Amino acid sequence: MVNREKMEDYFYLGLFLIAMLFALISVFGLYSAINRLIANWFTYRYQPIFDALFSLAILAISIYLIRERLIKK
Repeated sequence: MVNREKMEDYFYLGLFLIAMLFALISVFGLYSAINRLIANWFTYRYQPIFDALFSLAILAISIYLIRERLIKK
């Protein structure tokens, strides 16, 4: 049988995983909304440039966070 402290750990881990899932869904929605915003604000000729710059910025931030939080542990 699992003791009380172990059950609390599982409960908080489950809450953390659910919160991370919601955050991931929110990030995809935000990314999609920003892409639509770029499409509305800029003419079709300049959209690929701004899409590329935005994607590059997201990639740079992601690499930085992965390096800082995951690799250094």
